[in-house]
Amino acid sequence: MDLQTIEREHLIRGVPPRAVYDVVTDYPRYPHLFSEMTSARVLGYEGDKKRVEFRAKVVVEVRYVIDIVHDEEKLQTSWSYVEGEVVTDSKGGWTFEPEGDSTRIKYRAGLAVNAPLPKFVVNKVANALMAHSIPNMFKALEREVRSRR
Repeated sequence: MDLQTIEREHLIRGVPPRAVYDVVTDYPRYPHLFSEMTSARVLGYEGDKKRVEFRAKVVVEVRYVIDIVHDEEKLQTSWSYVEGEVVTDSKGGWTFEPEGDSTRIKYRAGLAVNAPLPKFVVNKVANALMAHSIPNMFKALEREVRSRR
């Protein structure tokens, strides 16, 4: 199945990049931040890489494990797919850049979904996981960053 990739940017005003990076890399908090996430847990560490398992409920229950490489100096992450159910591939990353006293977030995500469902339902799952949830994801990040300050 093809990897559908999207790229989005968002500006959070009055917040330094490190504060946003710290929220994004706090994986166990994801179910509290993002309504579709039912669980997120770090399975292991190896240097600057974390293996994280995510579970989400979007039309169907989705489970996937990704390896996320962290570059704390550049304030960016990149991930690659390890295994999953329904999700069959994923690649992407986050970059957090200063813009005045604000943070420019650059988000890139590719996702392939395969489920024993009609194609329109599979497309709905992929779209829900990607395009439709991204504006809400940015809003949730901004809320959490501001609540931690």
